[in-house]
Amino acid sequence: MKNKQLSAMAMAFLGNVIFGFSFLFSKMAFSLTSVSVTPFILLSYRFLIAFLVMNVILLFRPSLLSLRGKKWWRLLLLGLLQPVAYFIFENYALQQTNTVLSAVMIALVPVVSLLLGLVFLRERPTVLQVICSVVSVVGVALISLGDTAEGKASFWVFLLLLGAMLSAAGFNFVSRKTSTEFTSFERTYVMFLLASVVFTVLALIENRSDLSRIVLPLAETEFLISIAFLGLFSSVFAFFSVNYANTHLTLTRSTAFSNITTVVSLLAGVLILREEHSVLALFAAVLIVVGVWGVQHFAHREAQK
Repeated sequence: MKNKQLSAMAMAFLGNVIFGFSFLFSKMAFSLTSVSVTPFILLSYRFLIAFLVMNVILLFRPSLLSLRGKKWWRLLLLGLLQPVAYFIFENYALQQTNTVLSAVMIALVPVVSLLLGLVFLRERPTVLQVICSVVSVVGVALISLGDTAEGKASFWVFLLLLGAMLSAAGFNFVSRKTSTEFTSFERTYVMFLLASVVFTVLALIENRSDLSRIVLPLAETEFLISIAFLGLFSSVFAFFSVNYANTHLTLTRSTAFSNITTVVSLLAGVLILREEHSVLALFAAVLIVVGVWGVQHFAHREAQK
């Protein structure tokens, strides 16, 4: 059990590190000037590639998917929450406001997940785990204060961000709840099946079934690099890692790693995009890491007593 928990912690950490780089590759695709890349076009390609990869894996290991006799429709809720609902809420919210409020709202996902685990799964976190979760949220809030992007947070935007937060927290809860019946691969497979269909349909509707608008980005090398990373790493590996972590860790512990995404995004901006950040932002990054470490460390202490 201890080895599985250690591997789950490693998978949760690596998965959220990859999520942190996904912003960099998404930005690469959206910054193209020769073609227009909308969020739905990018998401369509991202999850079509991810679903294709999952089926290639099945060719070599067909035993990984066995839904016969299982209540597979329960996984539809999982896929609707994440990636479908989460990305729709997030993309529309970010188009209308800056990242300050959005980053803080999404940072509350571990706290909401903690409450869901406490109420519905009877997973009782220690007081120190709760404190460390709050420390991570404070860290994200401090980083967000340094954001100078323009934008106003209307009540409509607040509802969109609330929807994104609840979708992410609900996904972690349902993933944990269904882990006794479905494997990590099965959960991830259904998520990608649903996402690839929904986002492709939305891309077609958005572009009025004009296939040329959807196909044109494939001629750009930067776009191909972006969807390759987002499809292979930020979808297949990262989401599988999160589902695996939700199988072997409590919601408090598995979701605590999600704020590592903010730290990685910050470092990627500084080291790769040469973005400038204050000393306060670096201090906030340390707070996030300390908070995540504390959630894991004090869980071990509790188990040893």
